[in-house]
Amino acid sequence: MLKRFGAEKPTVIPGLGADLPELRQARALWQLNRFDDALRLFEQAARKHPQNLVALIDGSRALGARFEIARAESMLDRLMKFGAQQPDVLHLAGQSYRMIFRPDKAMECFQRVLGITKEIPDTFLELAILCERRHRVEEAYSLIEDCLRTAPDYLEAHLFKARLLRRIKEEAASESLFRELAANEQAHPMVRAQAWAEIAQAHDRREEYELAMQSMLKCKGLLLPREAAVRQESEAVLHHLRGLAESLTPAHFQRGSEAGRAFPCQKTAVLTSFPRSGTTLLEQVLDSHSGLVSSDEREAFARDIFPAMWLTPQTPLPTAEVFDAVFPDRLAALRERYLDYMAAALNEPIGDRVHLDKNPTMTLVIPGFLRLFPETRLLIALRDPRDIVISCFMQYLPLNANSVCFLTLERTAQRYANDMGIWRQLREMIASPWLEVRYEDTVVDLEKETRRALRFLGLPWESQVLNYRERLSRKAVGSPTYEAVSQPLYTRAIGRWKNYKKSLEPYLPILQPSIDAFGY
Repeated sequence: MLKRFGAEKPTVIPGLGADLPELRQARALWQLNRFDDALRLFEQAARKHPQNLVALIDGSRALGARFEIARAESMLDRLMKFGAQQPDVLHLAGQSYRMIFRPDKAMECFQRVLGITKEIPDTFLELAILCERRHRVEEAYSLIEDCLRTAPDYLEAHLFKARLLRRIKEEAASESLFRELAANEQAHPMVRAQAWAEIAQAHDRREEYELAMQSMLKCKGLLLPREAAVRQESEAVLHHLRGLAESLTPAHFQRGSEAGRAFPCQKTAVLTSFPRSGTTLLEQVLDSHSGLVSSDEREAFARDIFPAMWLTPQTPLPTAEVFDAVFPDRLAALRERYLDYMAAALNEPIGDRVHLDKNPTMTLVIPGFLRLFPETRLLIALRDPRDIVISCFMQYLPLNANSVCFLTLERTAQRYANDMGIWRQLREMIASPWLEVRYEDTVVDLEKETRRALRFLGLPWESQVLNYRERLSRKAVGSPTYEAVSQPLYTRAIGRWKNYKKSLEPYLPILQPSIDAFGY
């Protein structure tokens, strides 16, 4: 069944129905990135075989991955009718609701499973993770203890328990468990890598920086042998996007801006830059304003809308010429689709509010976004490039086309120099308004920088934005920094790179142009 945004062989569960030829064909098309064709087959299978639960699960997950959430929910509602008393089906429905941005429904499903049976360890873990994201740590800990009573050897649950122990200040017990997992050669390499990353963070908190770096290198050493396919994809994407940016001129952006006047003006904004640059903090503050709603690291634009602007058999790569030639009716349809996708993921109308698309990896597709919405206001988060590189390297992230660049310090520095070098080129050319906001200034004087950002977005001051942490106690944050952003503001991360200067020093020349350009 489709899991998150990929495809995997379905688990055979009695009563779900046959794995239909249409479903196998749809999965194959999905793997070839022929998403629209795959969706048609998934929906066709669900209509033709209305009681086949495999079709409903696969179809809902595929639709959700393409932000067709209303259609996905319709399938899952049918699934719930058929499997209301089947815990295995309810569990799969819960996973599916989580994947389609409906965490409350997911939690309800998992709770119903536990009301029927305690024999599905994954249900405890899924529900515990959702609780912890909402900072309901004690509830999450109770669930994970129940999980381990059911499955004492479930190492992923032990890993999560160790994280919870850290959050409740049981540092010694937490680190002991992380070390057991890191040393366990029977554990999956991803489990061991995450354990080593947590050990590195523990050393960092104790100011044992050499030990922290050694532990992080062990984490990355477990990931490097698994990088080949993802790295190849990453390098190809970066090459194409760099080529697009280098082919553009101010005239391209000016023509796009003039063409955009034919469409009704939308209140769109983008908050981007580079991972670990302070985008999550700024987004959460701004999202507390009554006149703004933010979408947190949704991939709808980069993965769906952007290629739909240019990808055809005749135009397999994005180029300046292809962008110039996009038909107005195509742009109009994609503008509407983008806003519909964002509202669907938010599960609420955007209305007359500013919509802020926060994603620190969108910098390379800024040209595409401005071709679609030239009226967009760009917020660019700046932070000392050296601190960013250390922060990106000193964490575990699941392997993808972005995180694969953070497996060595050299590649992390190169990726930063690539992305922010492109931004430095773009800011000299674009016709749309932009504003750079420094992380260091934000944590020192939150009100001043927030007022500045709100003025730029055309929004009046609201003092409630300074109480953003109150909202966070009730809100799940999608960013990997969800835990840090819930803490009181601190300045200890400023100049963190100096603790790792010996390791970073060989790569400082790569960063120097950005250090100079951004005034660090």
